[in-house]
Amino acid sequence: MNTSRRPVGLRRSSTVMATAIAACGVLGPITASAIDVEAGDYTALPDGTRAFVLYGQYARRDAAYADGERLAISPRLRSEVGIARYLQVVRIDERWTVDPQVLLPFGHLRASQDLGPLGSASGVGDAILATAFKYKIDPASGEVFGFTPYLYVPTGHHDADKALNLGEHRWKLALQAAYTRALAPNWRMDAIGDVTFNGRNDACRAACGSTTDATRRQDALYSGQFYLRYDPAPGWSTALGVSRSWGGRSRVDGVALDDRIGTTTVKLTASTFVTPRLQLLATLARDVEVSNGLREAARLNLRAFYLF
Repeated sequence: MNTSRRPVGLRRSSTVMATAIAACGVLGPITASAIDVEAGDYTALPDGTRAFVLYGQYARRDAAYADGERLAISPRLRSEVGIARYLQVVRIDERWTVDPQVLLPFGHLRASQDLGPLGSASGVGDAILATAFKYKIDPASGEVFGFTPYLYVPTGHHDADKALNLGEHRWKLALQAAYTRALAPNWRMDAIGDVTFNGRNDACRAACGSTTDATRRQDALYSGQFYLRYDPAPGWSTALGVSRSWGGRSRVDGVALDDRIGTTTVKLTASTFVTPRLQLLATLARDVEVSNGLREAARLNLRAFYLF
C-alpha cells in the first residue's frame, strides 16, 4: 500500500491551490540556513579573536517541482532574511581551537501569484547555538579539519494558522564536518558535509493543510558542499561552489508526503578585506536541479565580518 501523498487540487481556486501546495510540502525549506557555509568559513582564526558577523540574503523562487517535474503553476516567493552572529575563538592547545557562537535569524517572506493567498510573514527566526572545533593539521599551509554541532532552539515567531513562518516550532540538531587545504599557490579547496536531525512540530495547521493541530515529522536532511577558491591578490578571494541537499521526507500524522528534497545549487563568491578587521563578501547562487519544492531562480548573499 502506497501511503505517500502528492500535490493535489492544483486547478482549484487560488486559495485552495495555495493551501494544497503548502500542505504537500512543495514550499520546502524557505528560511536561510546557518549551515549554508561560505567559502573560507573553516579557515582557522587567530587565538582569542572575537567577531561579529551580519548576513543578508535575498532569494526569489519562481517554479515548483514534484518528482523532478515542473508543475504547471506560477508560484512566487521572495525572502529577505538576515542573520546576526557572534563568535569567539578559544585556544585549547597548539592545534585545537573552539569557537562558541550564537546566531539569530530575522527577516520577511512574501508570496505572490499562485502562492498569493499564503500572504507574508515577518519577524525573528529560531535562535541557533553552535560550537566550531578546528584542528590545525598543518598550521603553516592552513590545512584544517573542523567539526560543528548546531542546536536550533524554537524561539522564533510561529503562527500555526499561517503557512509561512520564520520560526519552525521544533528543535533541530545539525552535525557538520569540514576539511580545507591548499592545492597550489593561491588555490584552495573547502569540502563540507552535514546532517540535520529534525524534531517534531506538533502544532502544524495551515502548513499541513489542517484546521486543527497536526504533527509533522521529517527525516534527516543531508547536504554536501564544495568550493574551489582562488586568491588573486592579498586580501582578495574568489570561489566557485556547488552544493547538494537530499533527504528530509515529511510525515503528517503518520501519512508520508512525497516531498523528498533533492536540490543542486551552484555558487559564485568574491570577498575582500576593506580594512584589516572588516571583510565584505558577496555570493550569487541559483538552483540548477530540484526534485521537490520551490526552485531558487536567484539568490544574493551579502556578509560583513568584523574582527575585534
